[in-house]
Amino acid sequence: MEKRGKSKSKKDSQSKKRIQSGCFHVYLRGNGKKTVFYDEAERAEFLKRCYSTSLKYGSRILAFVIMDNHVHLLLITEHLTKFMNSLLVGFVHWYNKKNGISDKLFKTPFGSANKYSDKDIAESIMYILSNPIRANICKDPREYKWSSFHSYFNKSNALQKNIEIDTAFIESIFESKEDFERSLNGYNADIDKIRKKGKDFWPKESYINIMEYLNLILCGKNIFELTKTERNSLIIKIRKETGASCWHIASLMHESYEEVKRILIC
Repeated sequence: MEKRGKSKSKKDSQSKKRIQSGCFHVYLRGNGKKTVFYDEAERAEFLKRCYSTSLKYGSRILAFVIMDNHVHLLLITEHLTKFMNSLLVGFVHWYNKKNGISDKLFKTPFGSANKYSDKDIAESIMYILSNPIRANICKDPREYKWSSFHSYFNKSNALQKNIEIDTAFIESIFESKEDFERSLNGYNADIDKIRKKGKDFWPKESYINIMEYLNLILCGKNIFELTKTERNSLIIKIRKETGASCWHIASLMHESYEEVKRILIC
């Protein structure tokens, strides 16, 4: 009887060997879609480690945006997996120590897509910078601090001490900052037309006022140090004062959707 070859494991069949060299749009989401970034210190630390990792592996960062529960990066590197592993291991260790927890922070594996043409690279940058607008956090990219928008055509910006962005690509295809902003605004206008036709492919994200309300109530207290009674009370208060959805509250409080529903029904 002919022997059958060993069947591939599910993990082997689903995994594909990543290309390690080139331009990549990298995507990181909080584990279980939970909120990751609660304060400016956490966002600043992520950027600092991203930059130090880029120096370590001779890589260049072309664009980024940090949202509350996910991150987009556009980078050029010869060592994609080593870059991301080094960045994430260091940041997660720092984050867990800061918050007194031991947890898986990001969903694994991270997502990545190769960008081969100038058109693809420009499209990715537009997509990345538009995240806060599509999330209804702001109406204009200038209003959102935690993206690379402020680095282009600007030698001095608020995030310069945390990360250095390679602006050569954007500054080579646009004549000025005004030209760049017009193009970005046009990109957002095109997406709005698609959304109005009922073809909304943008994920819904957290509203910044709810995060600000949460931080106001916490008064500097670490969310991971709350007792169960305090957490339950806070969940009810957030729902009452902001009208946040059960999913949104679950993400912010690191609770399951079912548990949040149970607390709000009781």
